[in-house]
Amino acid sequence: MRAFEAMNPAAVTVTLLLTACITIFCLEPVLLGISLACAIAYYLMRNGRRHAAFHIGALGMPLLFALLNPLWNQHGETVLFIINQRAITQEALFYGGVTGLRLAAVFYWFRNFSDLMTSEKLFYLFRGFSPKLALIFTMAVRNLSLFRAQAKKIQTAQRALGLYREGHLIDDLRGGMRVFSILLTWALENGITTANSMSARGYGSGKRSSFTYFRWHNGDIVLLLMSLILAAFVIDAAFRGILTWQFYPQRIPPAVTLPYLAALAAYTALALLPVIYEGKEALTWHCLRRSI
Repeated sequence: MRAFEAMNPAAVTVTLLLTACITIFCLEPVLLGISLACAIAYYLMRNGRRHAAFHIGALGMPLLFALLNPLWNQHGETVLFIINQRAITQEALFYGGVTGLRLAAVFYWFRNFSDLMTSEKLFYLFRGFSPKLALIFTMAVRNLSLFRAQAKKIQTAQRALGLYREGHLIDDLRGGMRVFSILLTWALENGITTANSMSARGYGSGKRSSFTYFRWHNGDIVLLLMSLILAAFVIDAAFRGILTWQFYPQRIPPAVTLPYLAALAAYTALALLPVIYEGKEALTWHCLRRSI
């Protein structure tokens, strides 16, 4: 069993998108909690304890939405208290928290997807639809990080020259506009250089070859089939109303039946696939290092 990152990009993309799409369209709190827990587990396995700001922002979503939703949504029968003739209901708080939970889980899944998908993998995925569109998309993804790094360099140079004073609104605006102007000029020059380089290398004169060719192995097919089967089971349960919650005017959860538990188990297995593959690879390397 290979690591999840080493699997075929198409199989990885299908697995992550199915997991994220079910999270987006299913407002079942238990399922969303499972989705968030599995997404965080996989993110921590790959990144450790880094990016604390991202964790704080994403995990604060349920609390933020729980507090904001009752401000414009007064539906629900259980009134907790009244502020300025506006009823704050328990159902509105709960619905806002569930919505924030869904958003946090989606943030983590797409953050995992962006960490896994390199420009070469993205080109491999989209070249069948439109090679030019695939090239533009991969260049855009690359330039996002490139522009961010260049903007930081420009800002550091401006501070070193004493032209970027912080803590003053007018100076902050002037400094920001100056950094943006320099970055825009650099981006235009970089674009011209890239275009000339691609023209000199014969881009557009024939069929483009890929530096990396991702072959399909038996493990990739197994991962793809498992993802499709598990997702189909959960989607079928959702369409049959097995996972449907009623939030207003009362909170009525779905009946805890065998199909309900089976649907949650299937989604748990689907969301844990990246964790299982990554954990198996980490455990294998740990055992090999100990045996040396």
